[in-house]
Amino acid sequence: MHFLARASVLLRKPVVRLVQKPTPLTLIGRGKRREIPALLKTAGKTKTLFLVSRTLHRSGMLEELFEAVRAAGGETVIYDGVTPDPTFREVEEAAKLTAGCDSVVAIGGGSVLDTAKLVAAAGADPGRPLERFAGILKVKKQPLFLIMAPTTAGTGSETTLASVISESDTHRKKQLLDPKLVPFAAVLDPELTVSLPQHITVHTTMDALTHALEAYTSTYRTEETDRMAEMAVALIYENLPLVRKEPQDLHAREQLLLASFLAGMAFTRVYVGYVHAFAHAIGGMFGVSHGLANAVLLPHVMEFYRPVCGERFARLGTMLHLPGEGSEEKADAFLESLRKLGEESGVPRRLKAFPQEAVPDVCRAGLRECHGTYPVPRYLKKKEAEALLHRVASGA
Repeated sequence: MHFLARASVLLRKPVVRLVQKPTPLTLIGRGKRREIPALLKTAGKTKTLFLVSRTLHRSGMLEELFEAVRAAGGETVIYDGVTPDPTFREVEEAAKLTAGCDSVVAIGGGSVLDTAKLVAAAGADPGRPLERFAGILKVKKQPLFLIMAPTTAGTGSETTLASVISESDTHRKKQLLDPKLVPFAAVLDPELTVSLPQHITVHTTMDALTHALEAYTSTYRTEETDRMAEMAVALIYENLPLVRKEPQDLHAREQLLLASFLAGMAFTRVYVGYVHAFAHAIGGMFGVSHGLANAVLLPHVMEFYRPVCGERFARLGTMLHLPGEGSEEKADAFLESLRKLGEESGVPRRLKAFPQEAVPDVCRAGLRECHGTYPVPRYLKKKEAEALLHRVASGA
């Protein structure tokens, strides 16, 4: 089985390398969201659908932005009904609002941003069933002009060619992968992240760390993605403790947004691995947030990679100035630091909503998603995968 998976991944590699990965125009800094109206006006857009976080919308923080768009002669349609892990049926409700719109602006977390990608694609191709956008290179027409401003420093969706939407009935997560889904502009404004509860800040940042480390251990990795991943890791290690201590630290929050962006740039070029595969299954089956599932799974999967990625981990250990002499000790120090970072940030050791009896189903779904698609450095056997999952499931 692993021979066929390796062969499939190897055959995909040149195709993956050939697919262009656009980089959005990127605005970074406090208050940069205020430049969105000018971007829309310069692009000649006259009617914009805003998909926004409900909490942020109700806070009134975005009213200044909406008024600025209207003052510049543009119309606004506002939708704040995106739910966590949205389904195709739910996305369809938002997509209906694109009638007459020539642009979409998304301001929110991963679910809002992923929804906006599909909404923008659907708005440019009305009448096409949304499920038909799922898969690789299935976006036939250029989506509506799209701007994204993340409110969490984790998903990296503002720079990736991916969107994850759940099937309406089974809630099984489906991926949409197409370079046309990369937005025109990404706005990294730390002021949008200040109101996040600490546990969400932690979970989403650990999601970004997962993106960086899965890209760093990918067999598709390049020198370019290594630089992006290393920078993301360094920024997260330095700034997550600062934000936990002082949630109003806008500079540290800006650095976490940059880390998420860089990690997104890395993994959209070289894919992810077992952490994401199992997290998708657990999230779809039990409603566990993606960031939390990744945070709990991450150290276990990285430990499994240790025999083939020791030199990589040692390099990170050296970069982070961790203790130890030689590559073995540096690698051990990095893996220990990874566990410690999660523990000190309040990440639980187990996922309460994920029961032990569901391990075989999650294992089956995760291996099916990963094998033959994700360029993992080492392959889990079924028994090894189940043992790993038993260590993170509730109870026992």
